[in-house]
Amino acid sequence: MNNSKEQKKMAAPKASQTSTAHPKTDKPNILLDGDSATIAKTDAIHNKWQSQVKAAKSNWNKISAAELLKSNGTEVNLTELVQHRYALSKNDANKQVKIFIANCH
Repeated sequence: MNNSKEQKKMAAPKASQTSTAHPKTDKPNILLDGDSATIAKTDAIHNKWQSQVKAAKSNWNKISAAELLKSNGTEVNLTELVQHRYALSKNDANKQVKIFIANCH
């Protein structure tokens, strides 16, 4: 048994992503090659989500206002809701969510 070789094999590979802490939650934001503008826009939506729920509800009427509020306006949560409620692929649901976020003011 050669523990040092086994430990090297089990070590996690280096990620090609950059991680920063979210200023309000101290949770890490993962920034993927040039997506910092998308993350900033998503954070802005999250911060004013209660005022955006009405617009989201009119966009996706099969999702309740309570579910939308619970999602906190995060892209991942919205994508999952849209995907399941409208029986879409994850990719198609994510496209809809990205368009919605881009159009929010």
